[in-house]
Amino acid sequence: MLSTKNNNDLPKISIIVPMYNAEKYMEKTLQTISQQTYPNFEVLMIDDCSTDNTKEIAKSYLKDNRFTLIALKTNSGVANARNIGIENANGNYICFLDSDDWWSPFKLEIQINYMIRKNLSLSCMSYTRINEKGEAISEVFPPKIIKYNDLLKSNHIGNLTSMIKKQAIGSSRFEKTGHEDYIFWLKILKKNIDCYTVVAPPIHNFYLVRKSSLSSNKIKTIKWQWRIYRKNENLNLFKSLFFLIHYIFYGLKKRF
Repeated sequence: MLSTKNNNDLPKISIIVPMYNAEKYMEKTLQTISQQTYPNFEVLMIDDCSTDNTKEIAKSYLKDNRFTLIALKTNSGVANARNIGIENANGNYICFLDSDDWWSPFKLEIQINYMIRKNLSLSCMSYTRINEKGEAISEVFPPKIIKYNDLLKSNHIGNLTSMIKKQAIGSSRFEKTGHEDYIFWLKILKKNIDCYTVVAPPIHNFYLVRKSSLSSNKIKTIKWQWRIYRKNENLNLFKSLFFLIHYIFYGLKKRF
């Protein structure tokens, strides 16, 4: 493990948290960040014009100087919020955590140590899918190494589990479209950057599946996926069908 005697000697991790009307879950999300055993991080809370108490909850964390609130003037969606976070990040590494997901206290420490030890640009972890009652639906275990073609078969990189070197992101940004995180990771892996899975039981990432979420709408998800293959990745009909079959298969595995 890295020495924590002097926090300033440790690599800084920027945690980007887009927020919009998330008062129901926001407190738990921010608590799991503040309780991290790895100390050298900054939290960029990007409020996308919330109309509930989300901003007030975020403000209560500003007493910790590692937390920063960026209040947007116009509502422009999660992709833009994450992009603003990237542009304002000062860390060597970047993580993303949506305002309704959460981590174990050891997530950052385990992952940053693994990445430094292996000299990696990108890593991810397994995660548990949780329903709105807080009950576990299923557990998702990514392959040990994820390459571009692997990602075409399934979105193996859970956004909340990712950690990436800022320099590896470069000019890549999230697009304002369905499956914006998936398209972002396809861009990254196209740069010949492989994603390595950190195996460190038990699971340290928890993803909330809302009834209204895109990931819970199977037909809509498949339509978006087809569009990504054909429009974003410019795959021919045969390759698109090939990868879509795999995508549906892996999608079923995630749910059981």
